[in-house]
This record gives sequence, structure tokens and C-alpha cells, in this order.
Amino acid sequence: MKSVNAIFPPPLNDLFTKFQPRQKSIPWFILGISILAFGLLIPWLGFYQDDWHPIYYWTHEGVDGLRRFFFFDSRPFAFIVLEPLFHLLGISPLGWHVGILLLRFFTAFCFLEILNLLWPNSTKSNLLVATLFLVYPAFLLQPMSLIYSLHWSMYLVYMLSLWLMLLAARRPRFFLPLTVFALLLQVLHLLVIEYFVGLELLRPILLLLVISQSSDLHNRIKAVLKAWSPYLLVASIYVVFRISFGKLFGYDRNTPTILFDLFTQPLHTLSSLIQTGLQDFVSILLSAWYGTLDPTLFDLNRPSNFLIWAIVLFCLAGCWLYFVRFHVGKTSDNRQSLAGWAKWMILVGFLTVLVGLLPGWAIGKTVYSSNPLWSGRFALAAMPGAAMMWAGVIYVMINSPIRRDFVFSLLVALAVGTNLRTAVDYKNSWEKQLKFYWQLTWRAPYIEPGTAFISDSEFLYFMGNYPTSFAINTLYPKFTKPPDIGYWLYTNGEYIPDWSDFRQGSTLSFVKYASTFTGLSTNSLALDFEPEKSQCLWILRPIDSANRNLTLLALEFVPASNIDRIRLAAPVAWSPPEAIFGKEPAHSWCYYFEQADLARQNSDWSKAIHLWETAQASGLSPDSGVEYTPFIDAYAHTGDWNMAGQLTLRANRITEHMDSLLCATWKTILKDTTSTPDREQVMLALQSKLQCELP
Repeated sequence: MKSVNAIFPPPLNDLFTKFQPRQKSIPWFILGISILAFGLLIPWLGFYQDDWHPIYYWTHEGVDGLRRFFFFDSRPFAFIVLEPLFHLLGISPLGWHVGILLLRFFTAFCFLEILNLLWPNSTKSNLLVATLFLVYPAFLLQPMSLIYSLHWSMYLVYMLSLWLMLLAARRPRFFLPLTVFALLLQVLHLLVIEYFVGLELLRPILLLLVISQSSDLHNRIKAVLKAWSPYLLVASIYVVFRISFGKLFGYDRNTPTILFDLFTQPLHTLSSLIQTGLQDFVSILLSAWYGTLDPTLFDLNRPSNFLIWAIVLFCLAGCWLYFVRFHVGKTSDNRQSLAGWAKWMILVGFLTVLVGLLPGWAIGKTVYSSNPLWSGRFALAAMPGAAMMWAGVIYVMINSPIRRDFVFSLLVALAVGTNLRTAVDYKNSWEKQLKFYWQLTWRAPYIEPGTAFISDSEFLYFMGNYPTSFAINTLYPKFTKPPDIGYWLYTNGEYIPDWSDFRQGSTLSFVKYASTFTGLSTNSLALDFEPEKSQCLWILRPIDSANRNLTLLALEFVPASNIDRIRLAAPVAWSPPEAIFGKEPAHSWCYYFEQADLARQNSDWSKAIHLWETAQASGLSPDSGVEYTPFIDAYAHTGDWNMAGQLTLRANRITEHMDSLLCATWKTILKDTTSTPDREQVMLALQSKLQCELP
């Protein structure tokens, strides 16, 4: 086996031996890994899913709205953290993504300091664990920066409380002030969010490790109980408070039903918990790593895959070099101490995973069986334990320091790659979101409140009905008073009355968090948004029922679509908040289509023609036949029948099954215009081409 100083051939080995990072470089190393895993795509990331709820309340209703939102979200004290963060970071996605990166970095660094207090003679080994915790691929929701800033800030608060508690046990002289600060931080994280309450059960175990081992076991246990008792008291009061939350506030979104079931049907509940525990342990310890080596990731035809693998290899080489050459000075790790360290890692890691999962289990949520898109949040509190268990197993199985460092470096690099790929997916989601928001604004500068949006599917990924609804409400000015909200999105036919009633006119209502929507089905707007098919956003009209490319579900609600809800401008000067939605993008084809569709709605035919001519001069044209229809209408209504006919034939040629919609369009045109020889000639030509009977 090669020695540590003879890994590379000369002359590279000479350069290698001169590189000797020391302890003072640790924060910079952890920060560097944080940036590699979570920071490279920050400028291109936005808001997703639950980010939009607080964004809406803060933007339109301020602090009061934020407080009401968190009350209905069963976290009535969360605003004391999010409000200062809003003042600090604003409403720009960039600020929140930088903020959550720093919170995650400081949490990992604080975890390292806790490990160093527990095992002061294992500095390098502790660094390996902390680095693995930093990027552990069980939690892949980092791009949801705003809402998870709450989680990571309280994760950091918990870690600081734990560190101060252990420091107080190590330094009796400062026991009182350190304990007071640790207790205050404990109260804060428990009141704000419930994710880390299970980790409170680790305190006596860690105190047992840190309290002097020179005394006998009886005295050590007494010392542990004495040091732990104030934290136990606070945690006990919290548990009683949390169980009583529904009675105190009249509402609890996270009722600990499984905890109650332990008393009413203990055997069945225990059996279910054992199964859940096995599934979640496997999911966190093993399944979380499957995605790091998915065969589809080796498709190098995708530029992002090639670039990410290059970063993974760079990270692997850099981490291995850093770990192999890391100099720990007087606290040099030795084989005997590391053997004991590894055993403790496995034991404490196992207990950490177990207690970290308890809050989710208490409310019936699991990492394995909950919604796979969002279940990673239930693994948050278990991640330190998973990193510790992996570290302990690697140290037990691999004796060679160089090989061991390589395995750790490989795991870190693969996890970095997984987090990067996740960020790429969220980047693509944000790009699609921005397309939707801006195209909606171009097509509908203002929409009357009380308007429902209807679609046959959830068309924005990493979102959902509720977040998209709050995003649309953020896009437009607010004229309704709380708790009323102006707009709501319904998809997949959910929460919709019978379709025949819907088309005739029925009340639509929905209550979510601190907001209530009420509207009429005949005041709805039907949406079709599929940019993957090179289509723009379509706000459908009843005439679009003739479009045979629409789904059967869409055909149910299109007849009720009421474009009269759209206005040319808001009652007050308004534009989408630039800090959130960015500057208006360059005018693509979709800008000209949306503006032309708006012009058609207002019978502004000259504007529609001007938009067509401008788009053509810029080399822009539609990829879908549907998007020719505003211009067909415009040219027909201004008497340019030849141009209207040419555009009709072009639309029919580029898109299949367009004939029925084009026929319906021409029937309306013929009804609204006066007969001329040119019109009749074009009509006869189209009649044979479209194979439809025109009046």
C-alpha cells in the first residue's frame, strides 16, 4: 500500500506533499462544499410550492397576513423568525437562496463543533461526518428556499442550544449563563417549528458522553440528570402544550394522531410503527443514495449531465486531496481512539435517526410512504444520525486511511451531484413559471377579482394548485379585504360541482390557510399551458370547444370560460413586483400572440395586425395553428381576405386536427362581416380545403 505521501507520481507528488490544510481551513472547506452543492445555480432559481404562501401574505397583507397564515398553518409563533428574515432578505428569490445556503453551512459547522466537544481527539473524523451531513441526499428540497429557511434557521438554533449545553457541562464556571442561553434557544426552536422536538431526547445521551468519565457511573448519571433536568422540563411542557394545541387554538393541522392511537390501540399502532421504522431507516440510509447513480444520469447528450459529472469529479478529487492531507496537529486521530469513536458513531447515529423521525411518525407522516416529492422534509432531523452511522460503518470496514478518505470523498461528491441535478430541475421549473406569469400578464393585464382559473392538469411542476393560486394573486394587485382572495386555480376537475351545473353557473368556493375564495363558475377562465409543445399560454374561449386537440376534460369547462373578466389595465398603476418576477423578458413570439389575443378581445384589429407585422419583421412566427387565429380574425375584419385565407391554410398545415376550430372561426367571421366578392372567393377555397360547410 502506498504511503500518504506517495499517492501521485513525481513531480505531482512534490506539489501534493506541500499541500497541508489545517484546522483553520475547515470553515472555508465546508463553505466551499456548500457552494458547490447548493450555490452554483442560485441566480437562476426562484420560488416554489410552499414558498408562495408567505410571499403572498407578506406582499399583500404584511405582518398581519404573515401571522394569520402561520396561525392557520399550526405554527403561530413562526412569524417571529420569518418576519425578521423578510426584513433582511426582502422578496427577491436571490436573497432567500443565499440565506438558506448560509443557514445550512452554519448548521453543519455547528454540528462539527458539537462532535468536537464530544470527541475532541477525532477532529478529522468529525469533519468527515459533518461534511457528509451537509450534503446528505435524503433532503432535496433546498431550492424551496423561503419556507425551508424556517426549518434550517431552527435547525441551527437547536444545534446552538445543544452546543451551549455541552459547553456548560465542560465548563462548570460558566454553567449558569450558558445553560440559560441554551434553554432560551430550546424554547425558541420548539415554539417555532416541531421538526426537531424528537432530537431533544438526545440530550441525556450526549451529556453522558461529555461529562467527565473519571467519576463512577452512579455519580455520572446523577450529574447527567441534574444537567438535563431543565431541558427535560421545557420539553415536557412543550409536549403537553403541543398535544393541547387543537383545544387551545381551535385548529391543528398536525394533530399527533399516532401518539393518541398508542393509548387506544397499542398493539396495532406499535406494529405499524415497527414497519414504518424499518421502511424509513432503509429509505434514509440506502434508498437516498440510489438517485446518485441512476443510469439515466450517464446520458452525456444532456449538457447539464456532462457539466455536473465534471463538477462531481472535481469535488471527488478536491475532497480526497483535502482529507488525505488534512493536518490535525496535537489532536491527531489514532487507531485505538477511532475504533471507539466508530462504535459510538453507529450507536448515537442510530438513536439520532430514530428520535429524529419521531415527530413525523406522531402525525402519520413517513419518509418512505408520504408524497415522494415532499417527504424528504421528514428526514431532516435524521440526517446527522445517518451521516454518523455511515461514518461508523466505513471506519469499521476500511482500515486504510487513504481508501477511507476516498470513500468519504466519493459519497460527498455523489451527494453534491444529486443536489446539483435537483437544482437544475428547479431551475427549469422556475423558467416555466416565469413564462406562465409573464404570458398571463401580457394576455390579461388585470382580471376582475372572484375569477377562477380552470385547467385539466397541474401544469407547473414543483408547485401545485395552492401555490400557483397564491402566485397568481401575488402577480396582480389586491382589492379584496382579508380573508377574501381574488383568484383561485382548480385543476383535474377537483372541487368542481357537476359539469352541467358548472356550465350553467354555480358557486365555487375554497378556503386555504387564512384566505377564502368565492366566485361563480361562469366567471372562470379556462387555461391551457404546454410550452413543452412549443405553445404559448392559451386563455380559451367557448369557441375553442371546436379544437379537437383539447382533452375531454378541458371540453367540459371551456364553454364557461368568460374572457370578459379580463381588463386592459388595473384600476391603479401596477406591474408585477420586479423583485419577485424579474424584469419583463425579451419579447418572444408569445408576447405578440398574447397581446394580439387581448387586442382581438377588444376588437382592436389594427393593433393585432401591427403585432403580426412586427413579429414577422423580427423573424418570429407560431409553432401552433391555434396561435394564428387572432391574426386570421384581424385580417378578416379589416377586409384583407387573401391574407386571412393564407394564414388559415398555414395554420391548418402545421397542426393536425385544426380544421374544426378553423371552421368555427370562419363561421363567426362570416356572421360578423359583410359579404364581398373577395370574401366569397376565399370562403369557397377554404370550404374545400377545410372540408366544412361555411354559410
